[in-house]
Amino acid sequence: MTGRALLLLALDTATRHSAVALLDGDAVLASACEPARNHSAGLLPAVDGLLRQVGLEPRDIEALACGIGPGSFTGIRIGLSTAKALAFSLDVPLVGVSSLRALAAGARARAAELSAEICPALDALKGEVFCARMRPEQLETIQPERARAPGVWAADLAGGEGLRLIVGSGALRYGEVFVSRLEDRAAIPPADDGLHRLSAVQTGLLALERLQRGERDDTASLEPLYCRPSEAELGRERKRAKAIDPG
Repeated sequence: MTGRALLLLALDTATRHSAVALLDGDAVLASACEPARNHSAGLLPAVDGLLRQVGLEPRDIEALACGIGPGSFTGIRIGLSTAKALAFSLDVPLVGVSSLRALAAGARARAAELSAEICPALDALKGEVFCARMRPEQLETIQPERARAPGVWAADLAGGEGLRLIVGSGALRYGEVFVSRLEDRAAIPPADDGLHRLSAVQTGLLALERLQRGERDDTASLEPLYCRPSEAELGRERKRAKAIDPG
């Protein structure tokens, strides 16, 4: 590892793509973002492929970053459990990163050019989006991550002044809703614009910022950021409510 700053492996499986990246400090050595039907089957081979691409081995990894959501519950669990297993086995620090924050980080330069707020949005299914609002400077949080109905969030975004740069799968699915409320204040890039895809490079860079500040997460206790109850939790709540009031 002589001559390297810090070899960091970043993962994010919060969406339908397996995103992986290797960074030497803030320099990107290799990255990939491929559609994945089954993250559990494809994630470790993707990591192995990146390491082989740059001639390194797992034991060379010095830190791990993982997107913790919000997003696909199953995808997040697979990514985080994989990151934890690697962190424990390699005895390296693990840093969790909001997947929406990583999505916003990829749009930071565009938002600055437009003097716009960054509004990352991932399709949460069930007629909702996982969303947040941030200023491009230092990704200052205006609204934290949460699940919201697109129309309700659009009405909220319409308040105040200025452009809203809306990116992510939620922006693509509900673009008409946002445009109907914000009109020309809604800046939604074309579907093929890379800003809509979550990149593990941004996950890694955000983790690096935390590591440089001396921050790291406890590997054992790091939890996903779901932003809403899982189906299993909702099912348990329904059963509990029925038991209390069968009528």
